[in-house]
Formats: sequence, C-alpha cells, structure tokens
Amino acid sequence: MKKVICFLMLAISITSDLCAQSNKSDKAFEVPENIVINRRFWISLNKGNKMQVELTDINDLEALADIDKLLQTFITDIAPLKDSLGDPLTSKRIDYFVDGQGRKKIRLQQFQPKGASFLINKGELASLRTEQDTIHIIGVISNPPKAQQKISRTNDRYYHLTFYLNDLNELSGYINGAVKEKLTTIKNFENTKWPLILGGGDHYLKKDRSISGGAPRGFVPGAHGDFLVLNFMVNVQNYKNYFVPSFSLGAKLALTNRDRTFKWEPGLFWEPHFIFAKDAQNKLQTYRNDFLTFTYGQGGIPDHDPRKDFTFSAVLSLGYLIHREGEYFDKQTFRLGAGKFAIRKTTIEPSMYFNNFFRSVTPGIRISQYF
Repeated sequence: MKKVICFLMLAISITSDLCAQSNKSDKAFEVPENIVINRRFWISLNKGNKMQVELTDINDLEALADIDKLLQTFITDIAPLKDSLGDPLTSKRIDYFVDGQGRKKIRLQQFQPKGASFLINKGELASLRTEQDTIHIIGVISNPPKAQQKISRTNDRYYHLTFYLNDLNELSGYINGAVKEKLTTIKNFENTKWPLILGGGDHYLKKDRSISGGAPRGFVPGAHGDFLVLNFMVNVQNYKNYFVPSFSLGAKLALTNRDRTFKWEPGLFWEPHFIFAKDAQNKLQTYRNDFLTFTYGQGGIPDHDPRKDFTFSAVLSLGYLIHREGEYFDKQTFRLGAGKFAIRKTTIEPSMYFNNFFRSVTPGIRISQYF
C-alpha cells in the first residue's frame, strides 16, 4: 500500500512539474497578462485564409506600416527550420516573438490529426489534411507613437499578428502590398461606419467588407476605460414595522486606472419608497417617499474589463428624503448603507435610517435586484 501511495505522489509531482513547465513555456510566447489589448481586427484573405490583428492602441498601426518587410524577415528567420515541418499531414503552429531589443524567439509545433481524412480523385485515394496552419507574430513596439486611448504609461506596447493559412508557404504570397493595403484601410477609415453582420454579432468595415471586428472600430470588451451606465434596480427593505418596496433609477460613472486593474464608481439615483397603510377611514393607501441617493464603490477589476463586477470592493450609499407623504418618515431623514453581499445580480445591503445627526436611528436590511 505504501508503495502505491509513493508511486501516486511521484506521478502527481511529475505531472504538476510538467504542467508548470508547459505554462511557463506558453507565457514566453504570449503577450504578457498585464498588457491590455484594446483593438482586434479580422482580415479575410483569399483561399479561406485569415489574419487577426491585435493592438495595444490604434495608433500602433504605424509600427506595422512596413509589414511586408516584417513578414519577409520572419520568412527568412524560419527558413533554416523548414525541414522540421516536412510532414504534409500535420497542422503546424509557429510562434515568433520579438522583444524590445530586437531579440527573437521561435517555437515550432506540429499536431497530428485526430482522425484520418481522404480525397478520392479519379479513382485514386489520397490523404487529406483538414486543419489550417497557424502563425503567431508578436512584437514589442520601440518608441511607440502617442496613444489615442488612456493606457499605461509604463507598460510596453505590443502588436500581435495571427495568420490562419491552408499552408505555411502561402504567407509569402501576401508580401505584395495586399496586407499592407488592408492595414492602411483600417487606419484611414476606422472612424467610419461598421454595420452589423447579419446573423452574427460582429461588425464589418463598410469601406471594405473583408475587415471585421467584434465591435465597431475593433474595440475589444473593456476597451473603453471610462464610461457612464444607466441602472435600474428593484428593492425591498424594512423600515420600523413596515415592509417597504422601492425601485432605483439612475446612473453610475466608471473611472478606471490606466492598467485597468482598479476602478471607482460614483452614482446618483432616484429612489421612491412605497408604504402601504390604512388611513383614518380604514382605507388602504399608498404613501410614496422619495430619496435622492448617492452611491460610491471602488475595487479591483477582473480580466482588465471595467464592465465586469468588482473582484473586491468597498461600497457606500447615502440617501436623503426629498419628497414626503404621510407621517412615517421624519423630516430630513437620511438612509445610510455600507457594504454589500452580492449573488450574481442580487445584493444584500445593511442600512440605517436616521435624522438630526444620527438620532432616531432605525436599522434595516435591503435586498436589491439589478437589471
């Protein structure tokens, strides 16, 4: 039994080491995790080939002005390695990374097909390859131009080109100004119309339908660091012995740091509270009491995407009674909330109502549903 346990521990240790080495190797040929990619474009080439362009900032297209020379240098650098990629049935992946000092790293990978595919032509049976080859070219931009967007002042700027080709050798056929012309079109017309592609969620550049993006102008999720968002919430809370429903209508402003790792969210909301009670004639009446509420939250951002919820946060809200009906709320009543427990779009917030500098304090719990 002890031998079995020792064997299992050794196997787990080896597997863990291999995974760690693999992850470290992958990161050496990727854009670093702290770099925010703001623009992503797809370019359809001929024969079903495609190219993806990812940039830290749209002005970094200037670094790709001489893309034909960049691609020719890539082909020259991998020429001595072509013999390692001789199997015609495997799909290939080449990673090519150029750092800020001009040093280059190259990784070659081949993948066997998961199954066998064949082509019958004039009675003759031949093996058929169905997977495309992939080329990743990543570079650090030296002396980058002034950024158009609010991005980090200290992080490097990157470009990431990905080619999906039926055959690696087809890349040389695009060193004829064709790709350069597509990039020039993006640069000159990125501020023009990007209609929605019917049947999908992507958008194409009206000037050239072969150029598309996940959003107009190639913006990726979270690319807009600062933004204003309208919010609507339905709330229930207790006030003294009353069950008080309410709703909140307003807006929050999201302000992010340049690295998109932290954000601040001030907000302002109109919040009518409804109390249902019987009047002197014993008839059920509805009394509406309106609060104007200021909210503030701050905290970390997951995945550099400001539109996602906080990874951690400090949240505060302060409301003031601006419209009063009935005798249920005292004049000049405030509502203070601090901290929230969130389950998806439902939050639970401890709060208190008070007036005259924390006199007549009434504690409560508020449950809100965001839409």
